Amino acid sequence: MGALLRAQGLRRWLVFLLAWVVLAGAGVVDLLAGVVASGLAACLSLHLLPPSHSRLNLAALPEFCGRFAARALLAGVDAARRALSSPLRLQPGILPVSCAVPEGAGRDLFRTLSSLQPGTLPLPGGVGHMRVHCLDTREPVAASLDADARAFLTVTDRHG
Repeated sequence: MGALLRAQGLRRWLVFLLAWVVLAGAGVVDLLAGVVASGLAACLSLHLLPPSHSRLNLAALPEFCGRFAARALLAGVDAARRALSSPLRLQPGILPVSCAVPEGAGRDLFRTLSSLQPGTLPLPGGVGHMRVHCLDTREPVAASLDADARAFLTVTDRHG
């Protein structure tokens, strides 16, 4: 675990330092401050989000991003269409939905990404499920989120 921690710490420090240089510049004073601030940020990030053995599957990332963008566009159009129709075609509610993404940081990340889809708001649930506030409980929300969870698990290589 020590080698993993050191490797993750170095990677995070480099990412924070790169972000610092992009934002503040590469002057001598800026760079010195960036080295210190990036080191502190890396240490804090390791404490708040400890390293894991999961890896990002870069081959599956383009498909996931395309799916996410297409679903966001379609959901946005659907939400706008519903909001502008008369009478409103909404049946809002909270549905329990099973979730294949394991509890913890992975589930939190999945809920955060899913909340960006117009018309749905994933809420904490329990072991193996979550609650989802949606604009129309008659829609196949559970099936859609299940497909999203499977795509997410493929990209993050996280398996329960």
